[in-house]
Amino acid sequence: MDDRVGLALIHGAELGGWVWDPLLAEVRRPAVAVDLPGRGGEPAARRALGIDDALGAIADAVDQAGFGRVAVVAHSFAGVLVPGLAERLGERMQAAVWLGASVPERGSSWVDLLPAGQRHLLRAIYRLRPAGMLSPRKESLRLLCNDLEEATAIDVVDRRVPEPPGYLLQPVEAELPLGVPSHYVRLLQDRTQTGDLRDASITRLRDPTLHDLDAGHLPMLSQPAALAALLERIATPFDRTALA
Repeated sequence: MDDRVGLALIHGAELGGWVWDPLLAEVRRPAVAVDLPGRGGEPAARRALGIDDALGAIADAVDQAGFGRVAVVAHSFAGVLVPGLAERLGERMQAAVWLGASVPERGSSWVDLLPAGQRHLLRAIYRLRPAGMLSPRKESLRLLCNDLEEATAIDVVDRRVPEPPGYLLQPVEAELPLGVPSHYVRLLQDRTQTGDLRDASITRLRDPTLHDLDAGHLPMLSQPAALAALLERIATPFDRTALA
């Protein structure tokens, strides 16, 4: 039996499990890259999806991978899924890693964490487009891909899918997992959020361990080896073999 803690890798908005492929080639412990529902789905299906669907898909992936214990790595918007996932996984969740991620308050949604202007604009857009929409291509290249090679950046923007609005609009009903060690990875070249927004997320966590990575918003693509090494350092202390 493998006594190591597995990694559950959860992608951000408009992306898919494919974004973790370079990292999976580097990690030396069991890991699963989850595809959240809505990747390649029909518009009608995207309209009906909500946070519970995302949580169910992650929990199922952890079960199918056979992980008795897991460290959850939530990228970007996926941070809002961590509280509900902690409730579902219980003691199986050994650590939560917030990778340039949004940290919610109970009763707030991902959209609620944005500045007022962006918040109101997105709510209006999603009323008009309930199946979701893609972010502007040039904006995605500028904000998401600033430290990527050109070919990789083009591949990222070409593979994006509209995110189900329910993931972004539904309030988080669960509390942050107080008994689970939290690690926040600050991405020092990240253009998707201001330092103030990032710091506000960090302050919502209880005694997080902070890590800095000199990377943009997609370090699993720009620095997969460095990120893999960091995740290994985070997860190893929880391995039973390491504690024996």
